[in-house]
Amino acid sequence: MKRPDISKFTNLLEKNRVEALTDGIYAIVLTLSVLMIGTGLYSGSVESSAFYPSLSETVPQLFNYALSFFLLSIFWIVHHRQMNRISHVDSIYIWLNLVSLFFITLVPFTTNLNDDFSEYPLAVAIYAGNIMLISLSYTLSWAYATHGRRLLSADVPDSAITNGIRRGLLTSAVSLIVIGAAYFMASEWATIFYLLILIVGFIIKKPEIKDNSV
Repeated sequence: MKRPDISKFTNLLEKNRVEALTDGIYAIVLTLSVLMIGTGLYSGSVESSAFYPSLSETVPQLFNYALSFFLLSIFWIVHHRQMNRISHVDSIYIWLNLVSLFFITLVPFTTNLNDDFSEYPLAVAIYAGNIMLISLSYTLSWAYATHGRRLLSADVPDSAITNGIRRGLLTSAVSLIVIGAAYFMASEWATIFYLLILIVGFIIKKPEIKDNSV
């Protein structure tokens, strides 16, 4: 299928500006949360006898930071894969991407909220809801770009379209599991269920076979 000449359409745009903005925001957000870890240890308010107990309190913070870091890394990879398979973007895709970036910039806040109030299921639910909204927004972006193959490069196989939607729905489903675990199990460790993304993702992964008929 021959791709359109984007210079003929004012609503079709180059994608490099989207990539530059997205990479810049990810670079900031991926490092921002770490600044809040163990702040009490560096304030001078901890006496030597309380150092080790205070240090042990940073373990959940480190876990939550690492979790957010790797989840955001997965989302960055998702975006990178999308842009590699998209030949151009339009105004609707740009706005969908901006919605995704909005929810991404909230991750340091929701991570710290989960750190400070993990004993409250609502705090965990807000964090998991944040992750779910990022996943759903990227899934929606991909569904829009692939509908009728409107923004895709000509050589993208149909299996890549299906796999992209499947991965997005997997993250959203795991987020619902985390929310359920927060309310009906131990809210402090409910986010450990995000490891299911790696396990289930490996199990359901299928090769992307090029469809020469397109």
